[in-house]
Amino acid sequence: MSNKNPFEIRLETLKMAKEMLDQQMQMQESFAYQVLDQFKDQGKDIAEFYATYTPKMYQPAEIVKKADELYQFISNNTMSVVNGGKNKKDAA
Repeated sequence: MSNKNPFEIRLETLKMAKEMLDQQMQMQESFAYQVLDQFKDQGKDIAEFYATYTPKMYQPAEIVKKADELYQFISNNTMSVVNGGKNKKDAA
């Protein structure tokens, strides 16, 4: 186990969050390309496709929110292990 300072831990959670959102964006783009092909094959209006199915790029605030979720998950589960399987409420 490495001894990381709080800034390094925060950076790691931000990197993990960004990677997760990047992967989610790639999956949405892949789905959008499949739908675009179907729209073309069916002769549907491409403008409708762009308005409905074009994925929106995530914002920096979403990375921070996802990192906070990851950090909370890690913190809660770490405390559970330290407290012998009890969560924070039960440990008190």
